Amino acid sequence: MPSIAIVVFSGTGTTLRVAEAITEGAGPGAVLMPIQGSQIIEGRFKDDAFLARLDGMDAIVFGAATYMGGPAAPFKAFADATGGRWFQRTWSGKVAGGFTASGSPSGDKQVTLQYLQTLAMQHGQIWVGQDAIAGWMLGQPQDTAINFLGSHGGVMARQANDKGGVISPGDTATAKAYGARIAAITAKLRG
Repeated sequence: MPSIAIVVFSGTGTTLRVAEAITEGAGPGAVLMPIQGSQIIEGRFKDDAFLARLDGMDAIVFGAATYMGGPAAPFKAFADATGGRWFQRTWSGKVAGGFTASGSPSGDKQVTLQYLQTLAMQHGQIWVGQDAIAGWMLGQPQDTAINFLGSHGGVMARQANDKGGVISPGDTATAKAYGARIAAITAKLRG
């Protein structure tokens, strides 16, 4: 069974709901690892044990809330703290994936996913996108459609009905399916 870390920063709980669904979909080898405000000291991520735990994982799935057209600052502080691992190539060959959420249908979430992909590529990781056709193209209702927003680079979700922390059943199903896909591909690539 592959070991999969789901690293996430969520400000309102919405992105955390996506992370929980990915963790569930990925199965028993998946571990949810939220980034906490207490790990950010004077603008820098400081938690060596957290980073060391990631070193032993087969896959790392990155998740960040999209704020002002990009990843939230606490996630960026975490990413900056991985520079030593980048230099040592510690995560090279690990499977990677990503997800984001924001309050609006667009919210420039694609920019956040591209940032997460770039982070993974810099580390030499193998990025896994999703393979679900956009649900709106299949005539599925917005609340229940898989991949309604049509993202193939990772999971995009939005806060449902402007209620903090709540995502639609379709976004939940999309995240679970993505977690299962990450687990299957990690098992194939990492054995």
